[in-house]
Order: sequence, then C-alpha cells, then structure tokens
Amino acid sequence: MNSIMMAGQPAPAETRSAADGTDEAAIALYLAQADPIDVLAAGGYLAGRDGNLIARELRRPQLRKALEHSVCHTVAPDPDHFYQGDEEPDATWRRRRAATIRDHCSVCPVRAVCAELALRDDDPHGVRGGLSQQKLAVRLKTEHKRLASARAEDTRSALAQSDRIQAGADVQRIAQQYTGTSIPTTRRAENTAAILAAVQHRDNLRRTHRVAAGWTEAA
Repeated sequence: MNSIMMAGQPAPAETRSAADGTDEAAIALYLAQADPIDVLAAGGYLAGRDGNLIARELRRPQLRKALEHSVCHTVAPDPDHFYQGDEEPDATWRRRRAATIRDHCSVCPVRAVCAELALRDDDPHGVRGGLSQQKLAVRLKTEHKRLASARAEDTRSALAQSDRIQAGADVQRIAQQYTGTSIPTTRRAENTAAILAAVQHRDNLRRTHRVAAGWTEAA
C-alpha cells in the first residue's frame, strides 16, 4: 500500500476506527476523512487494494458520489455487458464477462467503490467493480460482520445528518417566531434563551460531527 503511505500520515489515535487496526487501515481511514471524493478518484485511490481499504471507510452517499467518476457513468456501456443473458451458455458468458472486466472494470478509477456499494446493498448479481457474481458472493459471506457494521454506520450517519439539518432549521424557525417589535418586553429574555438553546444544540451536533470526522475545530 505504498501509494497510501506516501499520501499522508494517519489521523490521531483517538479518531481511528479502522476495522483491522493496521497501519494501512488507519491511513485509509485518514484519507477517507480528509480528502474529498473527487480528489481520491482523481488520485487513483479508489481502485485496487488501496481502493478497497478506503472504500470500506466511506459512507453510502460518498460511495454514490464516487460513481460519478466511473466508466459506466462517463462512457455508459450497455448494461447487458455486466449480466449473463437468459439461457446464455456459461462458457460464452465467461468469455464475455472477461472482456467486460478487461475493457471496462480494469480501467475504472473507482472500481473498488463499485464493488463496496454492491456489498453494502447485498447485491452480488452481475459484474461489479471487476468482480464476478461468485467473488461478490464470497466476499458477502466472509465480510458479513464488517458489512453489517458499515450498514449500521451508514444508518447512524444519515440520521445524524438529518438531525443537523433539522437543528439548523429550528434555529431559523425559533428566531423568526420569537423576534420582532411585537414581542412583549417581559417575554424577550425567555425568547432569547430559547434561541440560544437552539443555537447551542445545533453547534453541539456540528461539533460532534467534526470530531467524528477527524476535523479540527478550525476546519
């Protein structure tokens, strides 16, 4: 994993949560947290073995964003290339599948992401990320614990994002509701406290998100 080793240093120990605890996994986690998807794709960090490690640390929206850099997105090959036809002989399909992997998957800059998303979706059908249906099925079986954790983290992350959006909307709603010259003076202190509480809740959620992402307070 020399390319990742050259890309940067691992995040502080308190921000690491890589599954296997190795230096490579820690660096993969750091890159997944620190670099935008476009940068990772352009740098070739979402393909091959390096890509497999980094893709594991990405959340579902990031995985989908990365697919914008895929061969399938930019070239739009015939989807039938990736699936065995009805009543197609296995030998014919194997030859056609090998050609698909050679011509499309092997040159795709985000093929590791494509495979990871298929695994997260529990969808081993066809060719995904250069892997056959059989290889995807094997990974689903051997990585089921990791994938269960990744899916749970995807759900937690989505709920946390929803909470942050709602908290920001609540600040605006309360501010509009409790400000203005028509508010009696006797209620202004109470209203100000409600606004400040909403702002603090919003900021706490943002701060928690930054810490979880390994960002500094100034980021």
